[in-house]
Amino acid sequence: MILNCSLPALLRTPARELSRRVRWLLVGAVCFYSLLGALIMHRWQQRSGQSLASLGFGYGALITAMESTGQYRVLPGVHHPEVSFSAHRLPFIPYFLVGLKRLLGDNLGRVALAKCLIFGALLAAAVGLVLLVSPLPLGVLLLLLAPALTMPRWVLNVFEVSLEEGYNIPALALLFALLWFSPARRRRGIGWTLGVGFLLGLLLFLKSSMLYWCLAVPVLVWLQERRLRRAAFLFALVGAALLLLGSFNARHSGRFTVASSWEGWNLFKGNCEHTAAAYPPYSLDLLDYEGKVVADRPLQDEWDHNSYFRAKAVEFIRSHPLRFCDLVLRKTWIFYGEVRASGLSRRDESRYGRPVYLLQIPWMVVFRILQCTAILLALRTLWQTPWSSDPSVAALSFLAFLALYSGFHLVGFAYERHIMPVVMPTILYLLHVLAENRICVSFPAVLPAAVPAATGIR
Repeated sequence: MILNCSLPALLRTPARELSRRVRWLLVGAVCFYSLLGALIMHRWQQRSGQSLASLGFGYGALITAMESTGQYRVLPGVHHPEVSFSAHRLPFIPYFLVGLKRLLGDNLGRVALAKCLIFGALLAAAVGLVLLVSPLPLGVLLLLLAPALTMPRWVLNVFEVSLEEGYNIPALALLFALLWFSPARRRRGIGWTLGVGFLLGLLLFLKSSMLYWCLAVPVLVWLQERRLRRAAFLFALVGAALLLLGSFNARHSGRFTVASSWEGWNLFKGNCEHTAAAYPPYSLDLLDYEGKVVADRPLQDEWDHNSYFRAKAVEFIRSHPLRFCDLVLRKTWIFYGEVRASGLSRRDESRYGRPVYLLQIPWMVVFRILQCTAILLALRTLWQTPWSSDPSVAALSFLAFLALYSGFHLVGFAYERHIMPVVMPTILYLLHVLAENRICVSFPAVLPAAVPAATGIR
């Protein structure tokens, strides 16, 4: 097909009518994109020869402790002079990286390359599923996918090793592709349910802010399918993952819980008398380095640490409701409106001080337009169509994801990197809406024709 048609004709071809060879080439292109991104980050961060002990966000210290002591626990003196931590980081990333280290050696370059290829395969699978079923012209798909795949901050996060976003971005992309683009006959199979359940379990072991979203997915599947048995089975898979996580924490930290022992610490940094002076331009981790996050009594263990700072945060919120509301509004703006960099690591740094900060702004402007459009379309769908219909369930799942995921960050804190997992679901939802409205016009005239048809504007 590639040899027998011109590029414009190929771009006008509905994705599901592409030949198998073209679809596989496009999926392969996404895999190559993951390889290329990993290699660029390899050179830029000089990963070759680095030890995994150098990883940030607490992962390097935890991996070092796991291998030196045999325990999933960071000893006192690393994060706090008196307290050791084991329930501060969810277990998937540390064990995943330790497994890769044993296979490939203590070389961050090789480990990072393997990680990027494995999770790049999830991203490629998501794109492949969209290509398989979407009636939209290939050009439209590429036009809407391009803002994510080329966004500087998204790229930096998705190819990172010690950020949860480097793992949950591709996992969420595949999850939403399964929810919105799987044919009905495939959704009836056990393989689809197991695939969705696996991704939900993965998200639960990656990021605490995914908890309520993962619990909501079985309910959304029931609304879509009206098959109680399938939804119950999916809920059982989520429950089993939570049970395993609680048991893991009970074994290593002495408490059966799915919560992180850093939640109180983070809640305090996002809601204390020093927050407004630093946030949103700067990372609230600066408060730790500046000695502004200290206890006035000895702390016994990580759960005492968690309870102490949670209580301090709650006290601040109750005593200063207007200041709390102001901080929530700041966090809401960061999550849903800001286009400039946030969470900078130095107080003397400018939001415009690095080329990547400036380069990110036009991409964020485009994404904010797409995000606003997606939210308005979802609200319009819920207003005009029965809630049991496929379009309404998709709209509800998109809005529920935004609310349940962002809620953690609106109470705690949000930086630019926390928005990156929302980028691909937003674009996939727009593709789903266009497909539901059967927008199969020619490319490149697709956007002027597609937007009025999808929104109902005439």
